[in-house]
Amino acid sequence: MKPRQQLIDEGILNENKTTSHHLIAQFYKDQLEKFDKLGMGKQTENGVTITPVLIKTTRERFEKLRPFLRTIKKGEKHGTI
Repeated sequence: MKPRQQLIDEGILNENKTTSHHLIAQFYKDQLEKFDKLGMGKQTENGVTITPVLIKTTRERFEKLRPFLRTIKKGEKHGTI
């Protein structure tokens, strides 16, 4: 387990030890990438079928949280999401 300060620095925890918007936005981003990789009509490891409605809903949630993702980290150039 990472030290608390490192989790705060990475945006995973905020000062109040609650899950940050950054972590949630990253989750939705990862889900969209997984859906794209698996393909329409396939099932996730949890048995959820990938449908247009699932992708649309996940994308909408991600877009609302997208501003919370850090696109620049120390030593990196501008990233794309």
